[in-house]
Amino acid sequence: MLGRLQRQLNDTYQADIGHDVRDYLITDPTLAKALSGDNTLTSSGETLLVSEDEDGLALSLYLEDEILSRLKSGDPTRELREEQLDDLCKVIEGVSHFNYVVWRAARDQRMTLLELELQAEVDKYVSTMQLALEQRDNDMVHALHSRLFDNFRFRDDLDQEQLERYRAASEYAARFCRRLRRRLVQNGDTVLEELRRFYRMPLGDKISHIHSRSWGSA
Repeated sequence: MLGRLQRQLNDTYQADIGHDVRDYLITDPTLAKALSGDNTLTSSGETLLVSEDEDGLALSLYLEDEILSRLKSGDPTRELREEQLDDLCKVIEGVSHFNYVVWRAARDQRMTLLELELQAEVDKYVSTMQLALEQRDNDMVHALHSRLFDNFRFRDDLDQEQLERYRAASEYAARFCRRLRRRLVQNGDTVLEELRRFYRMPLGDKISHIHSRSWGSA
């Protein structure tokens, strides 16, 4: 499943990073906390662990074993169910973070945490929508935007800086994705061109693009 989700992101953005996310996966929460310096975000079930020094970048993706077990028992890439959506989105978010960090690092391009979270929010919507369309799940197609961007709550243990970052990422992504649904349904190829340009934009250009295009028809 992880391989399928990563290949889907690679194909969507024409951005094959040359690294299999499964080779960087850890599921031991004790190890994740130790590597993260006891970061509270590891308790969310998904965290990209990053360490950088003069020798380069070291990465591990922590995904809670229970999340992976629940998804393996009913693979959402074959049959997407509403009760799996939260788990699926956490996994997509982790793979998105991994791909984007590796993609930018290979080009010696830095990024902000807001940029990383914004891209992950877009990826969760686009990847899940692609699965729903493949499976002809019309209910999910029509409900997904509201499900991801309206019917959710932020974690209680976020500090003010984290809360503001996650809120901004969600709001920007909601605007951007709102106008994608009809185009994804009618002709996904035209959307792919825009998504690939968006993926390669620096954060300032992404925000400008969202402001200039988000008020079009959905």
